[in-house]
Amino acid sequence: MEGTTMSRIDLDSSFKYSRATTARDSADPNELLDSGIGFAQLGASAKDMTQLIAERLSAAEDISRTYSVHDRAAKILDDALDVAFENGWQPAELVHVIRQSAGGDGTVVIVEAIGAHAARSSADSVAPESWRDQLSELNVESAGGTSADRLRRWRSYNRRSSAQSWYTLLLVLGCATWLLPLETLLPPPNRWTTRTTPAGPRQAVDSKMLGRIRGLLAKAESTPFPAEAEAFSAKAQDLMTRYAIDSALLDAGNSRTLIDDVISRRIMVSNPYSKAKLLLLHSVCKANGARTVWKKKYLLATVIGLPVDLDLCELLYTSLLVQSARALDESGQSATSRTRSFRHAFLIAYAHRVGERLQDARTRATAAATRQHGSALVPIMAERSDAVDRAYAARYPSTKTIKFSSDNAQGWLAGRAAAERADLTGGRERIDKSDLAS
Repeated sequence: MEGTTMSRIDLDSSFKYSRATTARDSADPNELLDSGIGFAQLGASAKDMTQLIAERLSAAEDISRTYSVHDRAAKILDDALDVAFENGWQPAELVHVIRQSAGGDGTVVIVEAIGAHAARSSADSVAPESWRDQLSELNVESAGGTSADRLRRWRSYNRRSSAQSWYTLLLVLGCATWLLPLETLLPPPNRWTTRTTPAGPRQAVDSKMLGRIRGLLAKAESTPFPAEAEAFSAKAQDLMTRYAIDSALLDAGNSRTLIDDVISRRIMVSNPYSKAKLLLLHSVCKANGARTVWKKKYLLATVIGLPVDLDLCELLYTSLLVQSARALDESGQSATSRTRSFRHAFLIAYAHRVGERLQDARTRATAAATRQHGSALVPIMAERSDAVDRAYAARYPSTKTIKFSSDNAQGWLAGRAAAERADLTGGRERIDKSDLAS
């Protein structure tokens, strides 16, 4: 899954690192820049050396040479983005991975670089809709000039010392020039035209329905009353299963092969407790006919399934993330419950128990639908499951199983208890029959 293909930028940077021990003693800003990028690519193990290079870059500054080395840094960053986007990366994913290595300041830098890329690639008019949505969510401005212009403005207004600014920039460059290729899920910029359209699914969840569900999810997530959440119980999974079954019945009359409709999406998983959050996502996907692949290096999860199922999975996962965080905060009154082992065990147990509840709800809903539609439903659902399994095996032949464990019994018990109270409906039981029919 990880792959071993390295970009030209990767190879260049590797060569630069081999010269780092001599370049770090140089006063030439361009040699220092090369050296700093090489150390930054090594991550936390070379943090002290990266900081030292940043301090030397700051000390070596004069007006003409500062502009020259900054322009070169901007060019390296532009080239890195071009390579990353052609190698399957998307804007939100790039920001996600830069945030992990370079923090909030690095996020500002990479968003500015993405803005410069959007301008030179005319992304606002020719990028796929999903790409443009990401630019909007990231507040990317394509009218801010070149990357060099943006870096100069950032250094002027970021209220950091010169050495701190250089350190942030080196971290961004180190990460951006050392990215492994990802599976291409959207057309990359070199394939954009004025007719570029997203490869949309044959059928997705009705937008009107999604709007209602999202509104109700917000209410469900904000309720302070566990009893109200308990009352919702497994109704959401029931509705999700029934909706998926209705979609399956509609798809059954189509002559296309179902495997052609199986898609992959990437979901960003954040720290802390990323593994517990991954387990929660896996539990939701497993109960809704989807599969999950984990790319630990970048905290990215790929989910594989039919479009309707993935839409519903994302909605429920997002809601349960909010609920689990709130439940964890409410349990954290004692010193014991504030320990990392307790919180990890809590979230692992929460995800396990939620998965069990979702599976039970899916089983009940499927049985009810079978009674309604008859035995013809069985092969239809089996075909959908088989299509997802075959697509998964073809696209990801080298995966291995991840094991989840915890060693804090108190946290485990508290997490399971919280999962019993979790609202699996997100308020969707309030959607009456007239809503479902509209």
